[in-house]
Amino acid sequence: MAAALILLFAVCLLPGSLCREFKVILPPPIEVLNGSCVTVPCSFDIEEKHDEELDHTCTAQWFIIKETVFGRQSTQMERKLLGNLTNKDCTTTLNKTPSDDATYEFRLECHSLKYSFTKQNLTIVAKADPPRPTLSPSTLEVRAGASVTLSCSAPAPCLSLPPHITWTSGLGDSQETMKELEDKTQVKTSVLNVTISRLHHKKEISCTAAYSKGNGDTASAVSTLTAVVSFPPQILHSSICTTTPSEVTCSCETEGNPLPTVYWYLDGTHLSHSDTFTISTEAHGDTGLKSIITVCQSDMKHRSILVCNSSNSLASISRRLYNSHEQQGHVQTTLTVITVLVGLLLVICALLVIIGIRTKAAHCSSPKRQSTGGTSSAALSHFESSTEANELNNTEEEAVHTNIIQIRQADVLLPTSGGDGAVIYSTVMQ
Repeated sequence: MAAALILLFAVCLLPGSLCREFKVILPPPIEVLNGSCVTVPCSFDIEEKHDEELDHTCTAQWFIIKETVFGRQSTQMERKLLGNLTNKDCTTTLNKTPSDDATYEFRLECHSLKYSFTKQNLTIVAKADPPRPTLSPSTLEVRAGASVTLSCSAPAPCLSLPPHITWTSGLGDSQETMKELEDKTQVKTSVLNVTISRLHHKKEISCTAAYSKGNGDTASAVSTLTAVVSFPPQILHSSICTTTPSEVTCSCETEGNPLPTVYWYLDGTHLSHSDTFTISTEAHGDTGLKSIITVCQSDMKHRSILVCNSSNSLASISRRLYNSHEQQGHVQTTLTVITVLVGLLLVICALLVIIGIRTKAAHCSSPKRQSTGGTSSAALSHFESSTEANELNNTEEEAVHTNIIQIRQADVLLPTSGGDGAVIYSTVMQ
């Protein structure tokens, strides 16, 4: 008898056996943003004797169940069936979930079959804020130059309104995928590949998941991590030297992580702080360091090259900051340039003086109008102008020309006082 029961139990466990019962498979509690929709993965089974009644007339109904002092109350939800009930798939999107936590019950209604699955219920947890996305890895400690893969995952409780995932600007392009979990819920994942540089050190990398509500509003959640980047030291271009007649002062500015150490060398000899060499250092943040050294000019007579070395556990770098021979060469070059410029200025000035003298000489030797009889040029000019004016006046009037000599030659007598000679009249036409 016991063997028969065991055999019957084993047969009931087989798929498609004659021991099937009404049951529904639902996910664990789902967190949903207030006012948003939610897609409920759902599958069910029925007793084998009702298989023929599962047809195209079947519909999926969802009710909010509330236990009150007056008994059990149910409110039907607005929904959209995504699954195929004839395949026992009751996946449904519930629109506009309430602002409070609620328990939902699935009911199958066909032409000849109606059944409420009361033994298994769905719990939806209403949230005022969306869930924070999951950022992986949660911490980032890498060396500069490394290529890393970052992923950001956000629950997608509603397939019709999945979250929109964005990264910190400037990191590059990402790839997005939807993935189904074991409980049939969906997750949206964004994957980003980025090459890390020293500029990312202590910078926040964030991903944001934005959810849309049914009324058009949007709510967002953010996850961040801070990158810790190790990089070899660098000596910055701001490292310089200044000189006076008595001393040479050089500053060496460097950056690195771990924080580098600065060493000074004069012609290959390591220098330490002393009465002869004054060395001071100051930190700039957790990666920057500035070292200043002062050397007397008298100590540079027989030594010439001053080198700054910056080292950490990753690498070491050196730079020559001062060379006394080069400085002397620079001074000689500067003097040569000044001498040449002064010579050019002197030549230009000489040429200008010569040109001025020749111009003045040419002006003084130009010909002038000569005067005769002691008459000045101005007087002669005045006379010529007066003559021209008189000639113009004479052309405008009728002239009377009486040539006394000609009259006398014609034996014409001029009237005299008391004389008897003929009188000759001359008419003047105006």
